Amino acid sequence: MTVKPATLLAQIYAMAGARDWDGVAERCAADFIVHEAPGIPYGGEWRGREALRRVAEAMYGTWHDASVQIHEIVGGETWAVVVLTLTMTSKRTGRTFSQTVNEAGRFEDGLLKELRIHYFDTAEIAAEA
Repeated sequence: MTVKPATLLAQIYAMAGARDWDGVAERCAADFIVHEAPGIPYGGEWRGREALRRVAEAMYGTWHDASVQIHEIVGGETWAVVVLTLTMTSKRTGRTFSQTVNEAGRFEDGLLKELRIHYFDTAEIAAEA
């Protein structure tokens, strides 16, 4: 029986939360790519098996504090989507704010091939960073 994308993505997020970056890398394709919104400080394309670790380090390094609360992970045969709240404290203003984020992951041969991250308001993130 093939493991569904929602289960695979839940495993990857659990490993990322535990900072098990070797485990995360093992579950990403060699040509894995993360698409972050271009208007934010860590925006753009991040490539390779270590991309999630690198983008997480950049994201957490942008804020005084940042935390992720996962609400739900849903999926089909190829894609899974994580609905989460990202809470951040600005190093520039000291303001703490939250945003709903949807992160859509596409799987191929049991490996995460790409992750597309969609923020509620990238202008707010850019202004606070």
